Formats: sequence, structure tokens, C-alpha cells
Amino acid sequence: MIPAAFSNFLVASTQASAALIGLLFVSVSIAPERVFGRQAEAGRQALALSAFTALANVFFVSFSGLIPNLSFGVFVVVAGTVAASQTLALLALLPSWRRDRTLFRSLGLFAVSAAIYGYEIATGVRLIFTSTDTGALTGLLGLLLGGYSIGLARAWELLGAPHSRGPISGFWGWLRSRFGAPHADTSALEPPHHTVSEPEDRTGR
Repeated sequence: MIPAAFSNFLVASTQASAALIGLLFVSVSIAPERVFGRQAEAGRQALALSAFTALANVFFVSFSGLIPNLSFGVFVVVAGTVAASQTLALLALLPSWRRDRTLFRSLGLFAVSAAIYGYEIATGVRLIFTSTDTGALTGLLGLLLGGYSIGLARAWELLGAPHSRGPISGFWGWLRSRFGAPHADTSALEPPHHTVSEPEDRTGR
């Protein structure tokens, strides 16, 4: 049984994750062919899958913590394993990440997601043996906040929002330039050069 001190967080997390999943469904339903159609981009499918996996994981972990007489640790291990397997499936999109020039950014978010779900599984194993371990529970709630950040970041990109210009985006840009990612052709950005012709001599000389 989860200590009562954690109940308020779990209730709020359940409600918030359920609302965000509903908004994700609404955003996808506006133009479902862009995500699930035959001509849909693999990158958009990955964003939708990653966002749903993160938010669904947060929802089920939070909701299960409110069920009395449930082995919470076992449920955390199961939820983390499912989320980790869904995340590993994204590696099949490596060719499209290279083609879209988003390899380093996608691998970075993949690594963060895998680390969160891996640590979640380890925490669940710990809770199986000591369900009232407040240190493990506090760490798990911190992981849920990390799941929110992953889900919201992926959903933000799914909507087509531009990437931020902060230090993280700058770091990915440095990696792309450092490892020889192709640069855009800047010749089109240069102003056109106009030649000034001499006036025609009409005096017959």
C-alpha cells in the first residue's frame, strides 16, 4: 500500500496525464493521415508513438498507485517494460532520422527515454520487496515528471512547432557540424549581383 503522503500527487498525476492523452488524441484526429496514413512520415509516427508511450506510462503508474491491495512494484515493472519495448522499437527509424538530419536529436531523446524507463523498472523491483520505501517512491515520482517532459516535448514537435534556440538545440547543431552533417547551400542566400552596362553611344563615334 502506498503511504498516504503520496496520494495527492498520484491523484493529480492521473488527472493531468489523462487530460494530456485526450488532447494528444484530438491533435492527431485533426489530420490523422499525416500520422497514420499510407503517406505518413516515419518521423511523425515516431513522435506520436513516443508521446503516447510516455503519457500512458505516467497514467497507468499513477492510477495503479491508488488501487488498494495491489502489488505496486510489480505493476511498475510491467509498465516500465512495456514503455521500454516501445521505445526500443523506435530504433527501426534510424535511416529516416539520418535522411531528415535529426539523428543526434532523436538519439538524444531516445537515450533519455530509455534511461527513464530503465530506472523505472529498477525502482519497481525495489518496491516489490519494500513497498513502503519512501526513497524509492520519491524517485519514482521524479521519473513521472521526466515522463511528462518527454511526452510534452514529443507532442510539441508533433504539432509542427519549431525547435527552440536554447543551449540544447545549439549542442545538437554543434554535433551535426562536428561530425560532417551536410550544410544547406548558402549560395541561394547571397544577394544577386547586377552588372551595370555602359550607356550606348548614340553619337556615331
